Amino acid sequence: MSASKSRPVWSGLPTAVRAEVERVVGGPVVDARSCPGGFSPGFASVLTRVDGHRVFVKAVDGDAWPSDVALHRAEAEVNAVLPTAAGAPRLLGAFDDGRWVGLAFEAVDGREPRQPWDAGELDRVVTALLARLDVPAPAGLARDHPRLGGWAALVDERDRVAEHSPWAADHLPRLARLERAGLAAARGDALAHCDLYPHNVLLTADGVAVVDWPHARAASPLVDLVTLLSSAAADGLDPESVLASRAVPGTRDDLDAVLAAHTGFLVLGGLSALPPGLEAIAIAKLRLGLGALAWLERRLDSSRTAAE
Repeated sequence: MSASKSRPVWSGLPTAVRAEVERVVGGPVVDARSCPGGFSPGFASVLTRVDGHRVFVKAVDGDAWPSDVALHRAEAEVNAVLPTAAGAPRLLGAFDDGRWVGLAFEAVDGREPRQPWDAGELDRVVTALLARLDVPAPAGLARDHPRLGGWAALVDERDRVAEHSPWAADHLPRLARLERAGLAAARGDALAHCDLYPHNVLLTADGVAVVDWPHARAASPLVDLVTLLSSAAADGLDPESVLASRAVPGTRDDLDAVLAAHTGFLVLGGLSALPPGLEAIAIAKLRLGLGALAWLERRLDSSRTAAE
């Protein structure tokens, strides 16, 4: 996955913004390496201070990208309270001048998983995720689920849905019922990233780091597990082979319901118009949604066959 547009580079930032960054990171910057991954249109670079220390900085112009600046503000609030067990890089500081918002983190010496997913790397990330299932959400973290659900809004849009998934078009009422159950099953007290895609994962020499936490919620661990495995399904891998030898939280019905709510969010997002410069997000959501739908269809069919 790649950014939805060309990112600003260090030399192109306003002088005042560069000064704020250097204040937050604790010294003059002598080198900057832009990071192309993800979808944010903002600045995202690994910076090297004059003393050789490396930090990761992201910043965005709120006048140009109001939705993204809101996410940066949310990320600063979330990362300030994340426990060490979350596996997130340490937040060094942030600035907000009313227009530009920036965050500075300890740089992670790692790389994104290979895409399409490599089965071995997927297994490694799933293992790390399952080891963190019991990390409690920090006090005050939101419990709503804005990144789940969408079939209720599409239930009368059969023709639009049929262009991409005839199966979903034929099962819209059922999908809407399932996602209602999924919104209930998604409730919980665990720390959930709620955007656990490969572009938010870094493989290090001895572990797995998770970055970009603005959507974090108190939720069921199924939310992150379903999100991660749906990206593998979109790449043609079989999530069931990953789950086969592992203890999964909740019941089979819970997983199906959360998966239905997840696919609804993705398909609705994939069919929605986005502001210029962010079209890549809708394209990615639709691809991920269709992959997750194929996984859900297989699960529901196998449940029906087993019941017969």
